[in-house]
Amino acid sequence: MEPAAVVARFEPPAHVGAPGHRGIDLGASTGQTVRSITAGRIGFSGVIAGKPVVTVLLSDGRRVTYEPVHSAHAAGAPVAAGDVLGTVAASGGHCGGLAGCLHIGLLRGDRYLDPMTLFRRPAILKPLGFPPPSGLPRPHS
Repeated sequence: MEPAAVVARFEPPAHVGAPGHRGIDLGASTGQTVRSITAGRIGFSGVIAGKPVVTVLLSDGRRVTYEPVHSAHAAGAPVAAGDVLGTVAASGGHCGGLAGCLHIGLLRGDRYLDPMTLFRRPAILKPLGFPPPSGLPRPHS
């Protein structure tokens, strides 16, 4: 498989409701398996604005969103890093019309954070089903 491309990077909004890109988009194939980046519990699994979304709540109060992802997980279910969350659904317009992409968001309260901070080690992308994309930060020593 070709390395996953980061097709859109995080561009934080100036304030709640302002324009920006509230996460990252990775190139993906429709039907591709999506695995949790981190341990936590399912906060939401369902459809929002016509898109299937899965949210993982972290123990430190942050939450990670994955879309569009079809999942059979129920709210409250525990997940470990690397557990299967579901599969990439056909994308709407979020990823520039790509046939398949994965949007990952990270929030603390109503503040959007850069999801790339979850990828401290490039190998962490392997649980998502992708080889690490080029240009990721080197592992911390």
